[in-house]
Amino acid sequence: MLDIISSKSKNTENQQWALQQWCNTTWPDLYKYIYYRVQNREEAEDVTQETYVRAFAKFSSPDNLPTPGYLKTIALNLIRDDWRRQKARGVQVPLEEVLLSCESNEEATINKKAMRDLMGQLPEDQHRVLQLRIIEGYSRAETAERMAKSEDAVRGLQYRAVQVLRNLMLKHFEEVEPR
Repeated sequence: MLDIISSKSKNTENQQWALQQWCNTTWPDLYKYIYYRVQNREEAEDVTQETYVRAFAKFSSPDNLPTPGYLKTIALNLIRDDWRRQKARGVQVPLEEVLLSCESNEEATINKKAMRDLMGQLPEDQHRVLQLRIIEGYSRAETAERMAKSEDAVRGLQYRAVQVLRNLMLKHFEEVEPR
């Protein structure tokens, strides 16, 4: 019985040594690969560690270890999952930054009034398509239905409206703040 236990412990030590060697060999390239994508040391370390955890869950034997390409695939999937979670959550900005970067109420009121005046200079269809698509957030299909136009017509109308509004804004800012 002792022979079986001692042979198992030796076998386990050999397996651990083999796994450690494999990690030492694959870690630098994997870390560089991950760091290049996330550009953050702490995040790269976390993703690298999680990659090995996932790999060991599937490949527990030193005889059956994943290739470096497979490790990179695991890492890339982890990075993509994290990006998706961040996108769903949105970006958190400290309140101090928001307060420091906000324009005063007076400036905001002046900018809103200027934008309303510029929008008022657009032809009626262009004004309406921007109102529905950008301000009220309707989809192209919903806007087309409300305006009794095709989706392609709405897309073209929106494009022209944005171009006209852009030119009006440039003209307005040149008048307000001449060079």
